[in-house]
Amino acid sequence: MYVDFFKLGQGLLIFLGIIILIILIIGLLKLIKTISSVNLIIKNNEGSIGEILEFLPKTFKNLYEVTDNIKDVTEVVVQTTATALGATESIEKYLVYVVDILTIIKKIFSNKK
Repeated sequence: MYVDFFKLGQGLLIFLGIIILIILIIGLLKLIKTISSVNLIIKNNEGSIGEILEFLPKTFKNLYEVTDNIKDVTEVVVQTTATALGATESIEKYLVYVVDILTIIKKIFSNKK
């Protein structure tokens, strides 16, 4: 019995080609179905999309103003924090003096007893 490998290879390639063609057709049908669904969703929400596109510039303008206000507030907070730290250091110096005075007074009264 004689087997022609060339014709066997051709037959195998034709068979694989048909399988790949069927897979591509199935994939194409699924893609068409998905595109139709997306198109339906867009048509159903056309009004909402229009409203969103109408209000989007106003939203970005408000967002820009809010970020500017946040920058201003953070600058004020930084300045206030610096002032508070300076005041704390000043109070700390006076508290050291008060503690020293109280320590001296304590020693005076404890020695008399």
